[in-house]
Amino acid sequence: MASFESLVKDVMPYVPGCSESLIETNLRSATIELCEKSRAYTYDLDPITTISGVYEYEFDQPSGTDVHQIQWATYDGNDLDPTSPRSLELNYPDWRDKSGIPTVYLQKTADTFWLVPVPNAKTVNGLLVNVALKPTRTTNNIDTEFSNTYRDGIIYGAIYRLLRIPGKEWTDPMAAADYFNLFQAEVSDAELRGRGGNIGVKRTVKYKSAGLSPRKRYGRYGKELDY
Repeated sequence: MASFESLVKDVMPYVPGCSESLIETNLRSATIELCEKSRAYTYDLDPITTISGVYEYEFDQPSGTDVHQIQWATYDGNDLDPTSPRSLELNYPDWRDKSGIPTVYLQKTADTFWLVPVPNAKTVNGLLVNVALKPTRTTNNIDTEFSNTYRDGIIYGAIYRLLRIPGKEWTDPMAAADYFNLFQAEVSDAELRGRGGNIGVKRTVKYKSAGLSPRKRYGRYGKELDY
């Protein structure tokens, strides 16, 4: 696992006088935002054994993460469809009183989900689930591979968040807007990677298309330089 603390030094030059703890907090928030928007931090849960008459199950995600969204799920080799609380009550009004072969799932919290209809049999390791993860608000770490792959996005996200804080010696709304555009470009790239959509594609994106002109650069502390 990589620590958010290990990324602090990459952000410090852009926000002189900012505490390391505040930088770390914004690195975590930027990572959470990147994960929620891109759904690129995916994870295959260990196979789950369903129990007859039990419809609620817990995610067994890695420590320090929450499940943002179920990406897909299969029961005994068959795909399950997602549903919403309203659709569930409209289409299965008495689902709690009936059992059968599950056909839909509903994510209830970051830790639990439901299967509907209620399973009518024990199926050993019959439930496979892939989820999109995000760090919790209290964790100090992030998966090393994810951190390495999306390092720029995490750093851009932290910088734009810090530069927009009002009344600080490092405050710079214009630079914050540019770094936000860079962050959004990284989110789009992460989403594409998460879907496997970047395979065999020659990348031609340049920073200027993400909000920076060809001559606009940033030196220390996020201040604009013009060469």
